[in-house]
Formats: sequence, C-alpha cells, structure tokens
Amino acid sequence: MKILLGLALAGLPVAAMATPVFLPTRDVAVTYALTAPNRAPANYQLRYDAADQTARIDAPGYYVLGNLPSGHAELILPGMNALVQAPDFSALTSQIYNADGASFTPLGPGHYAGLDCEKYLVLDKNGTGTVCLTPSGVVLHFAGHNKQGAAEVTALSVTYAPQPAELFTPPPGLTPLNLPPGAVQALLNQ
Repeated sequence: MKILLGLALAGLPVAAMATPVFLPTRDVAVTYALTAPNRAPANYQLRYDAADQTARIDAPGYYVLGNLPSGHAELILPGMNALVQAPDFSALTSQIYNADGASFTPLGPGHYAGLDCEKYLVLDKNGTGTVCLTPSGVVLHFAGHNKQGAAEVTALSVTYAPQPAELFTPPPGLTPLNLPPGAVQALLNQ
C-alpha cells in the first residue's frame, strides 16, 4: 500500500489545489453504501438543507440531526422513542468547514450514481483517501483510512430537491435519554 501511495504521490503536481467545495451548495438527498472492515455493509441516507446547513443521516435503527452552524446534533432512536443530545460537535463542524487542513490534489474525472464528479487525493495529518465531488459539493465516493480504520462510501442515488423542514426537527413526544460519555459512540458502533 505504501508503495502504491508513493507512486501516486510521485506523479502529482507539487502544489496541491485549493480546497474544493465539499459541502452541498444545493438541497439534496443521497443514499450511500458504506463498507468497512469487520462491519456488515449498510446503506445510509443523507438529506441536506443548504440554506440552513442542516443535515439528517438515516442509518439502520437510528438517525442523526445535525446543525452545522450551531455545532449541535441529536440522535433519534425510533425503536426506543428516545432522543439523545449528542456531545458538542462544534470541533467536528470546524473540521468540516476548514477541511481539517487537508490538501486536495486533482486526480481526474469520475462518475457515480449517474453523475460526473472530480476525483481528489486527500491528505491530512490524520489519514489519507480519495474523494469524488460534484461541482455542487456532493460526495459521490470516498475511500480512505485513518487511525480508527478504513471505510468506503459510494453514492447509490442522488436527488436534488428541496428538503422538507420537518425532516430536520425531532418528532414530538420523544423521551430524552441521557447517556454517559462514550456511550453514544458505543451505541452507534453496534
């Protein structure tokens, strides 16, 4: 792997490109397939409201509501009729807005889920990977690794359309559930 990465880096321009748009600039719903070692493959859906910079990620058994400007997230567990206030994720939001200091080097065109995208080699202090981004900032494919492991995410479908506001607010009547530190991550890793 190190040899392949070294060969890829040797053929790249010396100066990496400025950070491309990697947050959607339009309202969108994307269904992704996620594969990672030692985990069963799973499908997830991302819905994004570009004007409000809010996201909803539907996963098997739960969904997450995130507000990027406020750094706030909530985990909804429909099977338990429960809502968990996620830990402050403003540090993650800052990383998203600033690309966590990553360098992006163009690799050429790609095509996933019926859409064209531009492939980039992404290098940062925590890991490496490749990403394929549409001009409107939608990730169509990502494959990479860091100290937590490796993962590959591929868009299966992309629908550009206004996203209903009610998708980004918790339903009424949920029971607040307080979990000790680390329990949210453990719950999500099951």
